Amino acid sequence: MSVRKLGSNEAEQEIKMIKRGLFLLIAALFMNGQVIAAEPAEPSNLQCLVIGQEADPAKGRLLLKQAMEAWHHGKKSEAVDLYESAIIADHSILRHEDHGLAMALLEKYRDPARANNMTTLCRRGFFENILVGNLESSIKFYEEAAAIATDTREQQLAHDEAERLREQLSYINEWQQGISRAARLNRERDLAAYLQKSKINELENQIEDNSFELEELKERLAYLQKQEKETLEEMYSSVRSAARYRRQYYYPGAYQTGTPDPSAATFPEGNWGADSSPNQGQVANPYAGQPNTGVPSDAALNRFYVYRGRARRQQDQLDQIRAEISGLHRRIAQLEKATGNLRKKASDEAVR
Repeated sequence: MSVRKLGSNEAEQEIKMIKRGLFLLIAALFMNGQVIAAEPAEPSNLQCLVIGQEADPAKGRLLLKQAMEAWHHGKKSEAVDLYESAIIADHSILRHEDHGLAMALLEKYRDPARANNMTTLCRRGFFENILVGNLESSIKFYEEAAAIATDTREQQLAHDEAERLREQLSYINEWQQGISRAARLNRERDLAAYLQKSKINELENQIEDNSFELEELKERLAYLQKQEKETLEEMYSSVRSAARYRRQYYYPGAYQTGTPDPSAATFPEGNWGADSSPNQGQVANPYAGQPNTGVPSDAALNRFYVYRGRARRQQDQLDQIRAEISGLHRRIAQLEKATGNLRKKASDEAVR
């Protein structure tokens, strides 16, 4: 094998090329080492999931897609693990429809056979809060995780999350109490308004009933007053007729043709209703000896008793009418007073 001897210039050029190649190689190795060193390792706080950790949306979406494919192909365990990894990569994955994966993941950590290490407790606290909003349980599991954590950072992370959730729970409780108080006040106000309206309606119904009764009583009163007038006139007529036939019986000649009726404008003397004897108060007949052109004496006496009995019945009827009229006046006065009081009460209730 022959070896070509290089000139001095050629040797220098080759040495320069070798040095340049070594430099490029060293630079490449150095830069590659920097890239590798700059690639972040998985942060240790991912062992304890809390809200607000850094996310990798692209990785999360990819894992979610794989989880959904496994879920729809019946690979439940694989789908749940992929879904959990998707949440770890990006918590915003929880905004997407999970088709039951979220509850399946929660049941995975609720399994009594699962070991309660720090990671399990911390993640169960996270999922109890995020998936079902069970803050009480979430606080409990974060506190248990902080109690058994060996890493200071993990312990502080779990403790801080428990405190944050406790403040959130306190705020929610105060908000719910405020809502309850407002609802109670609204119910009390509505009940008071209902009772007030019911009372006003009851008063108005009583006023209306009283008004109807007053109208009926006044109609009855007007009718009875008319009856009183008519009965009084009829009684006066009966009294005059009884007096006329009584005089005709005692003074047969008093009723000749053309002779004025002495009882036409006067009443009989004495107590007409108490006279039960045709001889009572009899005096000398000034018309004795004159022919009697009136009814026979027996007929006159009979008619006297008829009209006297009629007058007595009319008097009794008049007494009854007047008694009822008196009662109606009292009842009308009572109702008018009661109605006035009811109107005042209804007005006062409406103002309250």
